[in-house]
Amino acid sequence: MPTPPPDRTATVWSSTFVPYASPYTDYGQQGYSVAWADTASGRLQVLVDGDRPAPGTVGWLVTSTLDGESVDMFVADPA
Repeated sequence: MPTPPPDRTATVWSSTFVPYASPYTDYGQQGYSVAWADTASGRLQVLVDGDRPAPGTVGWLVTSTLDGESVDMFVADPA
């Protein structure tokens, strides 16, 4: 897996699971997670790609396209 740019690294401050279908047709139809992640540019609220991360989980932000819209998503570091 490629190393993300340092300005895209993120650490989860908090996260929650939303038990409803997301507004995006190709993401989270059985529920989805949202995280508040600390980044070089401040704390951001982002969707989660994968399982709900615990506070302190380190990863990075990736830009995904959902229903034609660019959306930042948190991806946990697999290490």
